[in-house]
Amino acid sequence: MPERDTHSDERFDQVGDEVSAAVTRAASVLEEELSAGIASARRLQEKLTADRRVDPAAFDEVAGRVRKDTHSLIDMVAAQLPAAGERGELTRRYAADAHDVLDSLIDLARLAPELANGLIERVSSQGRPPAFDDGPARVRRPAGAPPAGGEPDPVS
Repeated sequence: MPERDTHSDERFDQVGDEVSAAVTRAASVLEEELSAGIASARRLQEKLTADRRVDPAAFDEVAGRVRKDTHSLIDMVAAQLPAAGERGELTRRYAADAHDVLDSLIDLARLAPELANGLIERVSSQGRPPAFDDGPARVRRPAGAPPAGGEPDPVS
C-alpha cells in the first residue's frame, strides 16, 4: 500500500479552509447588502402608502441595489461550480444567461413607477381614493349578465 503524503493532504485542507472562509466572507457581505436593500424597499413601500405615489428615483435606487446584489449572488454561485472542461463551459453559459435575464427583468421593472403612478392618478381622478389593501378586486358585469362559473354575484 503506498504511503500517503501528509504534506499534500495538509495543503489541500488549507486550500479548502481558505475557500470556505472566502465564501463565508462573501456571503456575509452579500447578507449585509441584502439587508440594506430590504430596508430601502420598505422605505419605498412606506412612501407609496403615505404619498400615494411611487418615487421613480427611490425605485431606481432599490432596483439598482437588487441588480448589483443579484449579480454578485450569481457570480458567487458560479464560482462554486466547476470551472474547467465541459461543465465549466456550461456553468459560464448559465451564469451569462442568468445575468442577461436579471438585467432584462430589472429594466422591465423600471417601468413600474410610471405605470403605478398613472394608475393611482386615474383611480384618484375618478373620485375614489386609491386603496392598497382592500382585498381582491371586484369585477362589475352588465345588469342581467350571468355570474362567471355559476357563482353568486359579489357586487350588488
